[in-house]
Amino acid sequence: MFIKCAGSLAATPYTMPYTGAKVYSIEELCFYIANNIYTITEDFFNKSLVLWLREEVKLKDLSDKLDTMITNQNRLKDLVVTILCGCDYYREDEIRKLARVIDEISNLPLHEKRKIRADNYMRAGLYARSVIAYRKLLGGAYAVNFTPEAYGNILHNLGIAHFYTSSFSDAERDFKEAYSRNHRQESLIHYLYLLLIRGRVEEFEKECIVNGMNNAQLEAVRSRFEEAKSQIETHVIDDDEIEEYKEELRKAAGSAV
Repeated sequence: MFIKCAGSLAATPYTMPYTGAKVYSIEELCFYIANNIYTITEDFFNKSLVLWLREEVKLKDLSDKLDTMITNQNRLKDLVVTILCGCDYYREDEIRKLARVIDEISNLPLHEKRKIRADNYMRAGLYARSVIAYRKLLGGAYAVNFTPEAYGNILHNLGIAHFYTSSFSDAERDFKEAYSRNHRQESLIHYLYLLLIRGRVEEFEKECIVNGMNNAQLEAVRSRFEEAKSQIETHVIDDDEIEEYKEELRKAAGSAV
């Protein structure tokens, strides 16, 4: 997608704190915020963003205003609206609609806000931090607020975080319990892969049968695993493809929210 920019283009892009996405203009920044509104928190607006707006995009007035608002700890909605009004990319009615979405997020129960924060840690690649956040959600007073399916989805995401921190035994347990609660195929497949990763072939075959898979489905899972393993061992997958594969895993985790 191409975005027409009325303002200055930055020589150095601004890197988003959660996703690593890069923007080169105020218009691209507005587009990113609007399309990722559920991941935007007060932490998104920091001194680095102020400096980038001032030095790279040459928007001194906007950067000064944002700097003052951050110092005064203004509401998230005010910060977002200030940025969106920094150019003419969005109409007034579109900005008002986004402001209403922020109000809805602000009125979420505390446990839902904490889950959004944990998901943001994982999207940012802060897996150790996300493990801590998910454990607090599952083991503390917040747990009673989640339905069995939602609880299972959090376990699924915790399994993703454990996988990235090489805690394979923990990830295996997370995916198995996640599937027992959310009944999502992704959780089951991740659990079966972890069994194969850990060399537990007999248990893998048993679990496939217990979970209603026929021989063809069992072999399809095994074949996909062996194919991925072979590609990695023979270096058929280059670094970019590995990153894409990891991103798909992150998206799978994100779809469980």
